Amino acid sequence: MQAEERKKRIAEITKGDIYSPDGKGKRLRYCGEVKTFIEYEIPIELLVFNVENGRIASMVKSFERERSSLDPERPNDAQQIAQFLFDSNEQANEKTKKSIADNGQLETGIITSDGVIVDGNRRASLMLAIRKDTAKYTPEQRARCNKFRCVVLPEDANEKEILRLETTYQMGADEKVGYNPIEKYLHARDMINKGFAPDDIAEYMGLGSTAKVTELLEVMKLIDEYLDNYEYTGIYTRLPRGFEDDMLKLYQAINRVKGGKINWITGDRVKPVIVDLKCICFDFIRLNAKTQEGFDYRMIASTNGNNFLLSEDVWSKFVTDWQDATTGVEEQSIDEVLANSRSSGDSERLLENRDQLWRDKVQEKLLEGFAEAKTTIENKKEKEKPSVLIKRAISALSQIDQTKLATSNDKDTIRHYLGELDSVFKEVLNAIKD
Repeated sequence: MQAEERKKRIAEITKGDIYSPDGKGKRLRYCGEVKTFIEYEIPIELLVFNVENGRIASMVKSFERERSSLDPERPNDAQQIAQFLFDSNEQANEKTKKSIADNGQLETGIITSDGVIVDGNRRASLMLAIRKDTAKYTPEQRARCNKFRCVVLPEDANEKEILRLETTYQMGADEKVGYNPIEKYLHARDMINKGFAPDDIAEYMGLGSTAKVTELLEVMKLIDEYLDNYEYTGIYTRLPRGFEDDMLKLYQAINRVKGGKINWITGDRVKPVIVDLKCICFDFIRLNAKTQEGFDYRMIASTNGNNFLLSEDVWSKFVTDWQDATTGVEEQSIDEVLANSRSSGDSERLLENRDQLWRDKVQEKLLEGFAEAKTTIENKKEKEKPSVLIKRAISALSQIDQTKLATSNDKDTIRHYLGELDSVFKEVLNAIKD
């Protein structure tokens, strides 16, 4: 059903009366005034999902980058949007679904004059799912989902006011179901792009301050840089689990470098250090190696005393090791990968395989470089305790499997390091002679 037909049928139900004459109904702050709207029960088939819903922005944008644009008026696309809404928080949605089946719709939604759902997309998608499931739900339960209780906005409602309402009711302090981390960053950027002031965004999203809005926007830039770095522009589903905390730490580390908080990073070195810091952090985020024993991302991007950035020689060696691990590593282009995709599931599998092939090529060397930098930092902390460092060195050397040395492929490198070790040993021995 097209927009004009939906608008006509909704107007027949409301007869143009949308504001309550007796103060009974749903109170909304609309266009700067608090108004009371009449609540109507609109046949659910007259409604369409809001494809720009903030709850599923990352999934929609990713799908459209990977495959094609989504039109909620097309049945197949509407089904895909409904699936995104369900996947956004499966556990909470199952709970809400049961409540709707048992009790009907408990919360009033908001729609435009032509049936686009402003608030209530998730609930409407669950009601549609219940209506279709004749095996699981009784006729009475399904009948409860035939109509959607909502208020209808004026015909002249503009895009900005609609976005404000959606933000206030779904992303503000009283949101009922939490969003995926990426959604709030995308939403803040969308609101800035549509002309909202930072203080308004802070209020509507329940952020508390404009400083938080600035942080969201700056971290959003880092997120886009990360995706651009691997040709994943616009594919927000390629962000690994736990990315938000990592990006926030990177943001804080960049600010520390910019603020001159690290003595050895002089003015002319700030930009190149930040470039290296970003690229290294991006690679370690993509590596997704937090389960690896001894790996702690905070040592790369943080403000604690163990950060590699705090020591010029440690950082320089770490950058060199990172370059050695990643330079020359080739990957199949995104377009070539997606050319083999036949569904959104295919795309996810193929892109994950691309990431894994990259990890297989770089992981060992990246983690070796990290371990060496970590050991150096730890040793620097013990520099006043030579016996501790010597004991640590002996412990490390004792871990060598000498039975495999005869077949080693890097004997020359081992001989070189043993030569250096012999020189250090002699220097230390001479230094402690009475």
